[in-house]
Amino acid sequence: MKTAFKIKSSKASSIMLLLFALISFSLSSCLKDSGPDTGSIVSAITVIHASPNSPAFDFVLDNQRILDPSGPEFVYGKRIPYFRAFSGSRLARIYEKNNFITPLHEVELKLTSGNYYSLFISGKKESLTSLLIDDDLTKPVEGKAKIRFVNLSPDAPALDFNISQTTTLASDKKFNEYTSFQEVDAGNYEATIKSHSGNSVNLPVDLELKDGNIYTIWAKGLISTDVEEEEFGYDILNHNN
Repeated sequence: MKTAFKIKSSKASSIMLLLFALISFSLSSCLKDSGPDTGSIVSAITVIHASPNSPAFDFVLDNQRILDPSGPEFVYGKRIPYFRAFSGSRLARIYEKNNFITPLHEVELKLTSGNYYSLFISGKKESLTSLLIDDDLTKPVEGKAKIRFVNLSPDAPALDFNISQTTTLASDKKFNEYTSFQEVDAGNYEATIKSHSGNSVNLPVDLELKDGNIYTIWAKGLISTDVEEEEFGYDILNHNN
C-alpha cells in the first residue's frame, strides 16, 4: 500500500510540474508575441526606476529579489524587463541597493492572471511612491503603433503631450497620471511636452514610431534641481523590447 501511494504521488507531482511548465511556456510565448494570455495563472511585470534623486534600488517581490539582467545596478532611468509573477496579491518592496533593513517604499500589487503591468517607482527619495499600470499589449493594426503618456516628474505642473501641432494625446496630466494607449500612424513625429497652463515647460520630443510597436512616453526628472542627471526630460519605453 505504501509503495502504491508513492507511485501515485510521484505521478501527480509530475503532472502538476508538466501543467505549470505548459502555463509558463504559454505566457513566455505571449511575451514574445505581445498579446494577452487570459488562460494562465501568472502575470508579467516590468519595473522602471523613475525616481530622479534616489540611489540604485533592489526590487523585492514577496521574498524574492528581482535582478536587472542588463547590468549590476538598478539605477534611475533603467528598467527590469517583463518577468513572470504569480497572480493575486503580491507585496513589492524597494530597498536601497544591498541594504535590506528598512524598505524605502512598499506596495501591495493586485495582479490579474494573464495581464501585463508596468510598475514605475516614482517621486523623490524622501517621498517615494509607485504607479502600477495595466498594459494592453494587443498588437495594433497594420501600419499603426500604440502610444501613451505618463507624467512622472514630481515637481512638474500638469502636462500636455502633443504628437503634432494639431493632435493632443494627453491633456492636463498631473504627477503619476497617465493616458490609455492610443493607436496612431507609424512614422516620425516632432512631438512636444508642454505645461497645460503657462509656458514653464516646452520640451521637444523626437519620435520614431515603428509599425506594430507599443510605446510609453514618460516625463521624468525635476524642474527645480542643480544636478544635471536629475533635470526634467523624457524617456521612451518600447514594450516590444
